[in-house]
Amino acid sequence: MGSKINNLLFLFFVCCTILVSAQKQLIIGIVLDESQPLPGASIKIKGLSRDIVTDTDGRFTINDLKAGQYSIEIGYIGYETKIIGVDLKSGETTDLGLIKLAAKQQNIDEVVVTSTLKNSEARALSLQKNAINITNVIASDGIGKLPDRNAAETVQRVQGVSIERDQGEGRFVSLRGLPPFWASTTINGNRLPTAEEETTSRATAFDFFPTELISYVHVNKSFTPDMEADGIGGGVNFITKTPPTKQELKITLGSGYNAKSDKGVYNLGLLYGGRTKDKKFGYLFNIAHFTRNWSTDNFEARRSGDEGVFRLELRDYNGVRKTTGINTAFEYVLSPKSTFYLKGMYGTLSDDETHYKHRVRFDKFSSANNTARVELQNIHNLLITELTSVSLGGIHTLNKSKIDWDLSYYDNRFKYGNIPDKQNNSYYVIKYTQSGVGINPSYIADHGNGPRAYWKADGGKLDYKDPDALFGFYSDPNFKMDASQMKFTDLEFYKVFVEEKDKIVAAFNHEINVSDQLTLKYGFKYRDKERNARFSDIFYNWSSGSAPLLSDFSQYITTQPNGTKYLSEMNAHIGNTFGPVLSTSGMDQFWFQNQGNLKINPADSEALEYNKALGRNFDVFEKHADAYGMGTYKINDKITVLGGIRLSNTDTKVKGYSVIDNTLVPVENTKKYLAVLPMLHIKYALNDKTNLRFAATRTFSRPNFGDLTPGGTYIEADNEFKGGNPNLNPTYSLNFDMMGEYYFSNVGILSGGVFYKSITDPIFQDSFIGSYNGMNGVQFSAPNNGKEAWLGGLELGINRRFDFLPGFLQYFGTQLNATFMTSEMEKPSGRTVALPYQAKQLYNVQLFFEKKGFNARLAYNYKGKYAVEYAEEDINDSYYGKYSSLDFGASYQFTKYLMVYADVNNILNKPLIYHFGKDETRPEQVEYYGVRCNLGIKLNF
Repeated sequence: MGSKINNLLFLFFVCCTILVSAQKQLIIGIVLDESQPLPGASIKIKGLSRDIVTDTDGRFTINDLKAGQYSIEIGYIGYETKIIGVDLKSGETTDLGLIKLAAKQQNIDEVVVTSTLKNSEARALSLQKNAINITNVIASDGIGKLPDRNAAETVQRVQGVSIERDQGEGRFVSLRGLPPFWASTTINGNRLPTAEEETTSRATAFDFFPTELISYVHVNKSFTPDMEADGIGGGVNFITKTPPTKQELKITLGSGYNAKSDKGVYNLGLLYGGRTKDKKFGYLFNIAHFTRNWSTDNFEARRSGDEGVFRLELRDYNGVRKTTGINTAFEYVLSPKSTFYLKGMYGTLSDDETHYKHRVRFDKFSSANNTARVELQNIHNLLITELTSVSLGGIHTLNKSKIDWDLSYYDNRFKYGNIPDKQNNSYYVIKYTQSGVGINPSYIADHGNGPRAYWKADGGKLDYKDPDALFGFYSDPNFKMDASQMKFTDLEFYKVFVEEKDKIVAAFNHEINVSDQLTLKYGFKYRDKERNARFSDIFYNWSSGSAPLLSDFSQYITTQPNGTKYLSEMNAHIGNTFGPVLSTSGMDQFWFQNQGNLKINPADSEALEYNKALGRNFDVFEKHADAYGMGTYKINDKITVLGGIRLSNTDTKVKGYSVIDNTLVPVENTKKYLAVLPMLHIKYALNDKTNLRFAATRTFSRPNFGDLTPGGTYIEADNEFKGGNPNLNPTYSLNFDMMGEYYFSNVGILSGGVFYKSITDPIFQDSFIGSYNGMNGVQFSAPNNGKEAWLGGLELGINRRFDFLPGFLQYFGTQLNATFMTSEMEKPSGRTVALPYQAKQLYNVQLFFEKKGFNARLAYNYKGKYAVEYAEEDINDSYYGKYSSLDFGASYQFTKYLMVYADVNNILNKPLIYHFGKDETRPEQVEYYGVRCNLGIKLNF
C-alpha cells in the first residue's frame, strides 16, 4: 500500500514541476455579482467552438490559446451578458480579475429582489443547466430561506429525494424511493465513513452536519465516470465553503422555542474569511452551533409470531441536543496555473437524553384474577457522534490540460458519554415492575401463542383512531402506577462503540483538451478503510435479599416531566396513569450508591465473554481501488456526448466470532469483486433555454457492514434474532434516464423526466418466525440477495415567479415537484413485492413571496409509505408510514449588513408512523415531535 501512495505522490510532484515550464498563453478570471461568485457561468470565445464553465468559486481558465485578440462572452441566468475584449500576448497569462455581472432589470423593485434573493437560485440553476449529467443543485443562501438545520434537511425539497428522521430531525437521505444505503452521500466528492448507534449500513447520518457549513449541494440523479458510483439511487454531494474573494465576516444569532418540551432553542454561526492583498493566500473559518431542547411522545406495539400485541410500550423522551460544526479552508495560489488547498472539518452531535418507558405486558395476563404486569424503565444516556477530516490537494493547469489531486483522512465515531460513569458509559437503564395490575379481560385473547391484545382490524379492542379504546385496557379507569408497589427488576448497561476510519483517500484526475470539440479525462482513487464495532448488553440483579421498591429511594424520585401531557396530540389521557420516576441525577446516584448490592446476570447479558452478541462485534478492513476514463465530445453547438467507464475493485475482510462447542472462536471472511461500470450521457440543447438529456449508466452498491457480520445476536427484550451474511453479493443496477428542462428568463425552470432501473442481486432483510434456545415465536431477521428487481418512475417540477402577473401578484412564486414510482422484486421464496424503502409518491410544494428585502416561504413535504422489511405474509410486513410536514421561513433585509429571520418547523405536527401491513390499522410505532420556532439576526460585514 505504501508503494502505491509513494507512486501517486511522485506523480503529483512531477506534474507540479512540469507546469512551471509551461509557456502557452492563458486567460483566467473570476465571475461574480455584487457580493458572491457565480458558478456555472458560460464563457464563450468568439470564433472558437470551445465552451468553458466557471467552477463553484466562479473561477475559469482558458488554456492552449495562441497570441492574438479575442472577444469573450460571459452569460448567466438572470444576469446581463457581458462581452470583454482581450489582447493576449505571447508567453503571458492574462488575469481578467473580478468580472462583475449586473442583474437583469425590469423595474426598481426587481433590482433589489434579484441582488438579494434570486441570485442563489440563479447560481444553482446555472450549474444545473451547464452540467452534462442529470442533476439538481442548491446554493447556500437558498438553503437559508427555509428552516433546514442540517445537511439532510437541505435536500428534502428536491424532486425525487426524501429523508428519514430521528426525533423529528432529518438524518438519512434517500433518492428515488430507494434505501438510504443505496445512495452515495459525499462531502467534497468523497464518501464519508459511517458511525451510528444502531444502524450498521453505509448510509451516513447527516444530523451532525450543520447547513451553515455548506456552499452547494449537488443531487446527482446520474453519475459520470469521474464520480464515485457506489449509489444505485444516485448521489448527494455536499460542497463545503471555501475562502471568499474578499474579506467577509458573517454572524448569526438566534433563539426559539420547542412547544413540546416547553423549553428554548439557541443557535450561533460565525464565518470569517478573505484573502491577502496580493490575493495569493485565502482563508476561511466557519463555525456553527445549535442547542435545542426537545421532547418526543411515542408508543410502540411489540408482536411475536402473529398479529397480536404481547407488549405495548409508552415512551416519553426529553433531551438536549447540541450540534457543533467547524469548517476551515486555506488556499495558496502559487501561480496563475497552480493552486494548493488545505481543508479541515469537524462535526459533532451530542444528545443528552432522559427517557421513561412504561411497558404493559399483555403476555403476562393471568385469567385467574384478570391482572398483568406493568414495567417502568428509567433511562439516561448521552449519545455522541464525531466526524473529523483533513484534506490536502492541488489544482494545476498545463498547456492543454488540468490536473487535480487530493489526499484525505476521515474518522467518524459513535460512543456513549460518561453516564453513569466513565467506566460504564452506556445507554443506562434502571427497571421496576408492578405486578397484579388489573386489565380488562375483553382486551385479551389467546389464539395459541399465549395472551395477547389485538388490534381492531384483527377483532380486538386496540383502535389507533380511538385513544379511549387504544389506552382503555386498565380495568380501573383511575389506575396510577404506585412507587410502593414498583419492585426493582434489574439495571442495564447497553454499550455501543463504532469507529470507521478512511485512513487515506487518494484521488488523481487529469483532464486533457484535445481540441475545441473533444476533452478526455482519466483518474484514479484509492481508499483504505477500517471499521470497528463493539457491543455488550450487561444486566445486574439485586445481589441478596428481597429487591427494593421504588419508594425506598424517595430521595431520587420525581414527577415525570410533562407526563400528564403525554400524547396530547391524540387527546389521550394515558399519561395520568404515570406515577413517580427516578430523576435524571437520581438514576446516576442509584449506581454510585448501590453498585455493591448488584451482581451481573450472565443468563440475560449479551457480551462476547458469555458467547453472545456475536453479530454486533466485528471488524471490517476494506480497500477500494478505482480507475476511470471518459471523453466528452461536442458534436455541434447543440449536441454533446460523454462516454466512459469506471472500474471499482473492492477487497473486503470481515473478522467476527462464532461459537463452536460452547467456545468462542474467531472467524474471518473475505470477499473480492470488480465492478465494471460503463456510462453514456447525451445532452441536446434545443436552444439557449431548453435541454434534453439522456443517460445510460451502470452503478452498484456494496453490502452494508452489518449485513456482512458472520455472527448473530438474540435480543431478548424484543424476542428477535438478527444475523448477518458474509457471502452477500453487491447489488448492481442498469439505469436509464431521460429529462427535459426549460429555463425561464427570469430565474426559473420547468422540468420533466422518466427513469428506469434494472437491478440484480438486491439485498433485503428476510424475516421468518422460528425457535431459538428453546424459545418459540422468535422473529429471525437476516440479509439475503433477492432475484432481479426493477424500478421505474416519473419526475415533474416547476420553479416559477409570477412576474408575468399584474400588480402585487408579481412578487409571488411557486416551486412544485412530484415523483411517482413503482417497482417489483421477487424474494427467494417466490413472493413478489416492491423494493424495500420504495415509496410510490413524493411531493414538494412551496409558495413564496419576495419583494425588496422581504422573503417568505411556506413549504409542504409529503412522502408515501414504504416497506422496511418483508415477511412471508402481508400482515407481518413492516412499513414506514406516509409522512407530511409543513414549514415556514421568513426574513427581512433591513440594511446591507443586517437581516432578521423567523422559522417555524413541523407546523402540522403529523406523527411518524411505522405499521404492520399496508395500512395504519396495526401501528408498530407512533411518534410526535411538536412545533418548533426560531427567531434571529444575521450580520454580514
